[in-house]
Amino acid sequence: MPENIWPQHAAKLAGGWKCISFEVFNGTGPDKKLVAKPHGDKPMGRVIISRNGWLSALMARPERMAQPLPSGKTWQEGSDEEVAHVARGLSMYCGYLELFQDDDDGGLFWQTTVEISSDPNRKGGLEVTRVEYIEEGGKAYMILQPKNDMVMEDGTKTRGVLKWEKFE
Repeated sequence: MPENIWPQHAAKLAGGWKCISFEVFNGTGPDKKLVAKPHGDKPMGRVIISRNGWLSALMARPERMAQPLPSGKTWQEGSDEEVAHVARGLSMYCGYLELFQDDDDGGLFWQTTVEISSDPNRKGGLEVTRVEYIEEGGKAYMILQPKNDMVMEDGTKTRGVLKWEKFE
């Protein structure tokens, strides 16, 4: 494993981030084609990163969060079908991250050992994500591209590109 360079980048990356776009593509490179915006034009997502590298990430499908359960019951009292519809629109994980520079292309990647996840299969695994930090017009942004394919609800494998804006 390459050297963890989180301390050199913590001041820029630590803080709260709001997802402002989430697009998925059919691959990588110049020939990639936009497949979908699975969370629409106004995705609901937050990433919180502490100064010591604790990461908590949450994405939610806006249309599934807009209203109470159809039965009007609470989450705990709702039917399995109602709760599953909402839950499948959520993706969450957290754990400590390490940041390293890729030897091949010089890009930055974070690697998070998943401690808690909405998908139990991810627990104990690694989430590896390419990170690009940008400052424009007095605002800070990061572009995240998970290293592994993302699996859509219909089973299609795609490549995600997420843009985040820092908030205080």
